[in-house]
Amino acid sequence: MQFAQAPIEVQNQQVFDELKCAIENALVAHADDFLQLVKSFGLRVREFEKVLNEHVFEQLPGAKQARTSQEMYLELGASDQGLIREFYLTRIEDIPVALRTKYLKLFRYQ
Repeated sequence: MQFAQAPIEVQNQQVFDELKCAIENALVAHADDFLQLVKSFGLRVREFEKVLNEHVFEQLPGAKQARTSQEMYLELGASDQGLIREFYLTRIEDIPVALRTKYLKLFRYQ
C-alpha cells in the first residue's frame, strides 16, 4: 500500500496562489539568481521564513507583487502557511543538480 497525503483545502486561495507564483518565479525561472541572493544574505535554502524576512523573492527579475511575500505569508492561516512552506521545500528539491552542486553549502542541513 502506497502512502497518499490527505488533501488539505486552501483557505485563502488568492493570496496562496500569488505567493506560489513568486516561489515558482524564483525556483524555476530564476533559480541561479535566487540561490545567489540566498548566498549573499548568508542563509540556507531551506530557511523559508528567513528568505521571506530578507525579501529575496521581491528582488528577482519578474517579481510582480503588490505586497511583499512576507506580508502575504503572514496573511495566510496556519494550514495555508504549512502548505506553502511544503510547496517551497518540495520545489527546492527540483532545482537542477548542476545548480545544487554549484551552491552546495546552501543545501547543507548544518
